[in-house]
Amino acid sequence: RADGSGLVHVVRTPGLADVAARLARGFDVVEVDVPGPPTSLDLRGAVWAELAVLRASLQPGPEFTVTAPGGGRATASIGPDGHVVIHVDAGDPLDPAVLRSYCTGAAHMALGWVTSEGLSVDADGVPHDLTIRSFGVLRAVDTPVIDVTFEPSGAEPVAVSEAVFAAVAAAAWARAGLTGRWPTASAS
Repeated sequence: RADGSGLVHVVRTPGLADVAARLARGFDVVEVDVPGPPTSLDLRGAVWAELAVLRASLQPGPEFTVTAPGGGRATASIGPDGHVVIHVDAGDPLDPAVLRSYCTGAAHMALGWVTSEGLSVDADGVPHDLTIRSFGVLRAVDTPVIDVTFEPSGAEPVAVSEAVFAAVAAAAWARAGLTGRWPTASAS
């Protein structure tokens, strides 16, 4: 909804109600049973990232800003040629090369998540194919240029890769017209 609230259907997952109460303020979260592999909240960014993408998508664009629960902030945009630009506020980086690598990896994962990745299952939820190729992971050759800029800061370092992941995902989704189906490359 335009006011930042919404209705979200999420696969029933142990512990989800607690996470939703903490992170999904303004969202009505409905847990649903679906066939398929088990789900878990132990994965980094699980549920939080989806909600952050939804909230960020309400921004007017072309830049989308997300602040992670730990305080790291990222702003991402994607140009007409697919060029990804990310501005990161993560405090004073412990190691700029490592931080740039984490941010680039998070951007790559977000692009694949939105545009090409999926898991094919039958009606009983049994996966059809579990090869890396079948997942639709974005190939290196198909990955656009990703530029990462650090905001100058003397603050304590904070984790920012989840914010990068969500900000780039919001930018990629907006670029695809906020389609109602992911992966967007197969949405027509």
